[in-house]
Amino acid sequence: MPEINPIEVIAECIEKCKATTDRDLIAHCISEALGFLQIDEEPESEAFQMLGGAIEDAVQEDPVRCAALLEVWRDLEQQRQTP
Repeated sequence: MPEINPIEVIAECIEKCKATTDRDLIAHCISEALGFLQIDEEPESEAFQMLGGAIEDAVQEDPVRCAALLEVWRDLEQQRQTP
């Protein structure tokens, strides 16, 4: 199995999410990216932080195309924090 490059995984996830407004597809892309990042020996919390930071940066650079991505991400953050 080829080595996973976390930067490439994150970039691909963000680009896929920017190309759609389908919340289910965005959630799937995020889940898939988090799964790949965790396979790369990153704990869940670190994978979540890495992807979250990259999403925040993407929203700053392109708020219009990242609006749906940001909404889905915030929903996932809230779900993750709810016990």
